[in-house]
Amino acid sequence: MSRLAIVHNIPIHYKHLLFSALADRGLDFTVLFMATGSHGAVAFDSFNPAGELYRCRVGFNGRYERAPARTRAAFVWKNLNSLSPEVLIISGYYAIECWVALLWAKLHKVPVVMWFESNEFDSPRHWPKETLKRVFLKGLDQVHVYGTSNGNYLKKLGLPESRLLLKRAVVNASLFRTGRENRTYRREGVTRLLYVGRLAPEKNLGFLLRAFANVHAKRPAGSTRLVLVGAGPLEGELKGKCAELGIEKFVDFLGHRPQISLAEVFRSCDAFVLPSLSETWGLVVNEALLCRMPIIVSRQCGCAADLVTPETGWTFSPWSQSELETAIFKAVTSSSERLAAMGDAGFELGLEYTPEKGADRIIHGLSKLKPACKTISRTPTTARQDSR
Repeated sequence: MSRLAIVHNIPIHYKHLLFSALADRGLDFTVLFMATGSHGAVAFDSFNPAGELYRCRVGFNGRYERAPARTRAAFVWKNLNSLSPEVLIISGYYAIECWVALLWAKLHKVPVVMWFESNEFDSPRHWPKETLKRVFLKGLDQVHVYGTSNGNYLKKLGLPESRLLLKRAVVNASLFRTGRENRTYRREGVTRLLYVGRLAPEKNLGFLLRAFANVHAKRPAGSTRLVLVGAGPLEGELKGKCAELGIEKFVDFLGHRPQISLAEVFRSCDAFVLPSLSETWGLVVNEALLCRMPIIVSRQCGCAADLVTPETGWTFSPWSQSELETAIFKAVTSSSERLAAMGDAGFELGLEYTPEKGADRIIHGLSKLKPACKTISRTPTTARQDSR
């Protein structure tokens, strides 16, 4: 018998870190992945869970979007019957496998936990779907959320605060963690602002370019630069916008960079900016904090309420160019000592989002479940990928 089962859509790098930390702490669980990837962006063997600490089973060899709903539903039902978990974790509420898992748990009187990452502002909300969410929430014993904005949305949907647990997002701290001795600010007298992400409409980068251009015009020539890391459909358009605004010599397009090399890019810049119109969380901001960067974050990002303080950075409305300009101006006119102090504060906050601390919070929450609290194992599990 497996103590816990976790129903998840696809293997994701950051969840893999969390699963490994949970297993390292002796939690006995099996992950049921619905598919091996999504949009071809994530390959199951990119981190090979079969060779890691935790067990997993995979329902469909291919993109999640191509996995038939009937296949996913049958996979979950069959494997929950096989595993007979004493606690069930469901990663979301939006897909048929989530509802099938909830039904199985109710029929077998098994406590249910949901991992919830959505915000009210992520997309337009309509009452029929919101009503279904309320129904789903009533069947849950506990909900683990990334942060404040997730919890506020759930409370608005009627979930009692007593069932909420802040598990927090997790980031690869070992890759991005930066010591003070490895950090300098405003090299050669230039303040470098950094964006990392897709060059796509929802990232609001044209808005960022206009704000940067206005601030740049008020500063000594060559004293500010904007560095854009990433690829996407708007790359050509954004380069054209730079030429139109007369800032093409002061904006660097670095293209896609593998994650392993991103820390070096973060450390070469002075402040990080995320102007998104909608961002469920924004893990790249956590990475920036671990690299001791002050942050400038849109209030439409889920992380803004928890990561941005007067000590770590500034927030702005992604529809108010003047607010963004004010934040950028504060960043580029702050002294190097002030940037360093903000970087130190951000670094300490960033350390709260390691996989190990996330695992500890989850295990603490599970220990409160009745009667499942007595079944939480502390003995390390044997690593393997089940063939079923």
